[in-house]
Amino acid sequence: MSANIFYNGSLNLDIDGKTISLDPEINVDADIIFISHAHMDHSINAETVIPKITSHATRELIQFRKGIDMINTISFDTFDLNGFNVKMLDSGHVIGSKSLLLKIKNKKIFYTGDICDKHRFHMKSAEIPNSDIMILESTYGSEFYEMPSITDVIDRSTEWIKAELENGNSLALFGYPLGKAQIISKIAEQFDVAVILHDYINQINNICRKYNFSTRDFISLSNAPDGFEGQAIYILPSSSRKASSIKNINGKMKTAMFSGWAIEEDFKVKIGVDEAFALTDHADFKGLLKIVKQSSPEKVFTFHGFKEELAENIKERLGIDAEPIKKGLCKLF
Repeated sequence: MSANIFYNGSLNLDIDGKTISLDPEINVDADIIFISHAHMDHSINAETVIPKITSHATRELIQFRKGIDMINTISFDTFDLNGFNVKMLDSGHVIGSKSLLLKIKNKKIFYTGDICDKHRFHMKSAEIPNSDIMILESTYGSEFYEMPSITDVIDRSTEWIKAELENGNSLALFGYPLGKAQIISKIAEQFDVAVILHDYINQINNICRKYNFSTRDFISLSNAPDGFEGQAIYILPSSSRKASSIKNINGKMKTAMFSGWAIEEDFKVKIGVDEAFALTDHADFKGLLKIVKQSSPEKVFTFHGFKEELAENIKERLGIDAEPIKKGLCKLF
């Protein structure tokens, strides 16, 4: 049985002539599709009858977020397919996110998808299996991206929120609707003020409540009383920080963005907020090296982000063969 990896605008595995497309956003000609999670850039944009391996939570979130019918999905944790074993593992990224482990004869191929090695509230750290070949995301694959601890970020943001509320301000807190918004919701629920969610985030939170996420009930923005001027915490999508949803909020307002990119010195000035907190749903540089060491593969292929720099560091620091994925085909075995 043979296996190849090839990149042609989307990432694919070829197992004995059968193509598994990994997190394609574009339409693909494949025998099966793996969708690791429900972020917009990791999931299909159109309905297709091609079988799809994904979790129940990801299936439901994609159906809501993209308005497509996710027919013909396979959500078993483990099953056999065409003579090899398929196993989904928790990747620790967002609710419903999975990595993929393929067992082909005596070889194990581990595709991480987006992965995080840190616990945070309802999210547990990623499951890391032993592997022979690893396909590793490299979002924060540069040595620059050494993040503060999750505890420090949560403590610092909690202290900032508390101080601003004591100063009589309301707060607009921004983050990705899936992932960051659920963490922000957990931070905000401890404060004795109205917490008002953008309708889109509120709908995502309601889906996530079916899958090991819980918060107290919040108010959706469209249901807030007309002319409401009370002190409140607003949780809004990062893309809406200049939109009417924030401009129409009354009273004194301070703003903060939650993003891993906030580690960059000029981040909050660049995006125009009062404060920024380096909260990430990805493993940072040290976390990626730790994941590789724990999985102990013979070969690592890096993709996305700082893939060249990460591959070089894996070779130099861990003594493990590594290379960035490039366009074309590479034989695995």
